[in-house]
Amino acid sequence: MSRIASAHIGIEQLTAISQEEIGIGLPERYALLPDGQSVETHSARLYPANKADQTLLAFACPKEGFHSLLRPHDFRQAVSSLRETLQQGDDIRVRSAVSLLENMNQDEQLLQMALHLLHKV
Repeated sequence: MSRIASAHIGIEQLTAISQEEIGIGLPERYALLPDGQSVETHSARLYPANKADQTLLAFACPKEGFHSLLRPHDFRQAVSSLRETLQQGDDIRVRSAVSLLENMNQDEQLLQMALHLLHKV
């Protein structure tokens, strides 16, 4: 016989569950988010069917090791070290990546100069 469990209230509609499901803990039945964390960080666990979207999200929002790159100084240091590392390569694609990084650095310097000029005006 099935009965209504109080564990369902607030998660889904009231549903009838069997005795076997009552023995299983709540986290195994429903994928609940930890307090204070957004849904986007748990989309892989909540929606396992969207593998392409999960791959794109993992590429766009790395989970580990890149939080310091949000600070401008650390980002500039990482880009300059990447540029120095790539300059040692001989491949044409690597050289084009180096020129792209140098162009990006020059554009950033021009934007900073324009920003400083705007602050003075």
